Amino acid sequence: MQFLTDLLLLLSTMPGSTIFIMLVSLGLALISIWATRRFTDMDKMQADMAEVKVWQDRFKKARESMDPVELQQVMDDQGRIMRLNTSMMTARMKPMCFFYIPFIIIFGIMNAIFGSSIVAVVPFNIHKVLPFLVGWIGNPVYGGFGISFYGFYFLVGLGLGNIIRRPFGLSMTT
Repeated sequence: MQFLTDLLLLLSTMPGSTIFIMLVSLGLALISIWATRRFTDMDKMQADMAEVKVWQDRFKKARESMDPVELQQVMDDQGRIMRLNTSMMTARMKPMCFFYIPFIIIFGIMNAIFGSSIVAVVPFNIHKVLPFLVGWIGNPVYGGFGISFYGFYFLVGLGLGNIIRRPFGLSMTT
């Protein structure tokens, strides 16, 4: 029992909390990547994305040239491209069925551990430039700005998640 108490103390105070949240974010990102690869036809997704990009380029050129024949051809393809976009969005949502439940459970446990306590400190006074952040994602502390669990997980999830997804070809950015 003492071991669990010591472990919880280590994980709920800095720097353990910072590292733990980053590791959990990394783990959830890897689960998300696995689920996406497992439940999504990546070859079809990439082919559809390439086809949409070609259509967007054609549409842009047709609008710039104002060629009525080309514009009509592009507009005729618009419905099919919109259906492709819809199917791609649906395919991206399939892994969420697998990923969402563990995410909610883990997030609930972490919320119980950390609550609104400070889990990381940014070594500059961001609250002087963006005062609305005070109380929303953290509070000023000695040596910088202390970020609460919600704010830090959001930052780590966005930043680390995209970095990890990029080598797997799953990044939201190109």
